[in-house]
Amino acid sequence: MAHNSFAMPTAFKNLLYDHPEFYEVLYPEPNDETPAMCRRMFERYLSAPPASVLDIGCGTGRDLRSLHRTYPYCVGIDLLPNVIEYARSQAKDIEFRVGNMRDIRLGRTFDAVICFGSALLYALTNEDIDKTLATFAAHSHAGSLLILDVRNASALLGDGFKVRIEGDVRSSLLSAHYVVEHSLNRRKQLLIRKRTWNMPDATTAEDYCEYRLLFPQEIEQRLSTVGFRVLGMFDNHNLRETDFTGPTIYIAAKYVGR
Repeated sequence: MAHNSFAMPTAFKNLLYDHPEFYEVLYPEPNDETPAMCRRMFERYLSAPPASVLDIGCGTGRDLRSLHRTYPYCVGIDLLPNVIEYARSQAKDIEFRVGNMRDIRLGRTFDAVICFGSALLYALTNEDIDKTLATFAAHSHAGSLLILDVRNASALLGDGFKVRIEGDVRSSLLSAHYVVEHSLNRRKQLLIRKRTWNMPDATTAEDYCEYRLLFPQEIEQRLSTVGFRVLGMFDNHNLRETDFTGPTIYIAAKYVGR
């Protein structure tokens, strides 16, 4: 699960939640791919650069650290206090707060609201999804741009589904061999991920996460019920029109009100 995905699911264990400093080692973005995509969407869909950006499920704050170089007021929200503490240590001039994406209210709106790392998919039930989308709407004014990503359920349920993934991480912070096993609960539209970390000292760590799967038309309909009009959906950072075979869907939606 790439990007800043620390908006805690109902059932979870994750080495990265306990050690957020490992996150950018496992999911590097050497060319600022996600913030660069945001800038493309801002240019395409906003009449002026945003003066304020809210990142819901901000994780380590990496995306905001990049965006803050261009956009003056940035706020990051995440559920895990230790992750927020780490984000603050990396960028003392950005406002980071602990909060639940389902019900946090900051009492103000933003020109842009972003949510990456498929953080929305930690809302496993229809009720939790609706609450999270209402949070996006509560922090938007007319014309605000929402940018989010989700795993591409259409691709996962086809040839894009990989039952097992294995690999190695080698860095000064983290060296380990990992094995990921995926399964599906099709009735509940859930992807279940189990990951085992094998450390050099022969110890192991076990991860467990569940993610809700959402389809493109389902996302568009749910966003419309809270006042967002989808402007574009893409399966790539460059905003090219494709057949939606990539692993992630990137969505741009404008708040127009209910």
